[in-house]
Amino acid sequence: MTEIERILEKGVINEDFLKEEIRNGFLVTTERKKLWAIMLDMTLEFDRVCKEHGLKYFLWGGSLLGAVRHQGIIPWDDDIDVIMPRKDYEKFLLLGDEFKEPYFFQTPYTDPESCYTFAKIRNSNTTGVIDLFRYQKFNHGIWISVFPLDNWKLEGGEEKFNRIKSLSLDCSTFMRMKNPHLSDDNKKRVEGFINRRVNPLKAYEEIFRLTGENQDDACEYVAFDSCTVYSYSRSIFPAEDFANQVWVGVEGFLLPISNGYDRVLTIVYGDYMVFPPVEERGRWHAGTTFNPDIPYMEYLRSILID
Repeated sequence: MTEIERILEKGVINEDFLKEEIRNGFLVTTERKKLWAIMLDMTLEFDRVCKEHGLKYFLWGGSLLGAVRHQGIIPWDDDIDVIMPRKDYEKFLLLGDEFKEPYFFQTPYTDPESCYTFAKIRNSNTTGVIDLFRYQKFNHGIWISVFPLDNWKLEGGEEKFNRIKSLSLDCSTFMRMKNPHLSDDNKKRVEGFINRRVNPLKAYEEIFRLTGENQDDACEYVAFDSCTVYSYSRSIFPAEDFANQVWVGVEGFLLPISNGYDRVLTIVYGDYMVFPPVEERGRWHAGTTFNPDIPYMEYLRSILID
């Protein structure tokens, strides 16, 4: 039984959900709908655990943008992101055993050759392989990402953010070390990592310490700081914008966004209601192979024969 068959049998979606359609001028294929179904199923499992343990979370990044601008998933998106206040996030990190097969709770402690600076939930019976990391022996199933939202002090904040960014680059470099097909720039990056004798777990733990050090303080601001994909100015938000959950419909399910979503989205994306150019749609995770019907171990065996 494939994961889609299981999810259909479970009643999470029906056959109509999988029909291809055009949304905002973009063809959403059945294959992309399958990917969405896998992600939504994991999100509902995550939501179940959060509700059972009284944990707060919000849709984040492109998932927040999709919920507001599209009342669903962005037609060209291929992952789901959520964010949790630091204290809830640290409680969540203790609940890995709640996720049973085919779900897998991924951190550097549960999957040592991974070194993402935030938690992921994977579906082990599917494939979501980032090409750069494909030689690293960790769970490469389709995922949702779970980030901490941290209390933040503006004084010295940018220097701290840049320190976290440097450590995050080390963690990312570790996950491409075994790849024999790296570009020259990536080879130099790996050589520098080796020459500095970086311990990736220590780098991860230092990020965890830095991002969580203000959790007991009353701060006017919060930060998306464990994953530094945005610039500093796009990563700091008024804490009041995350005071409460607002539940909205996403592909037929009620999921929470933050009460200050408008200001949050404006900080991150500017005029967020404007669509990107047509040629930029559908490029969300370039260099990633998704297959909702094949377990990642089977897929990797088929491509790593060399």
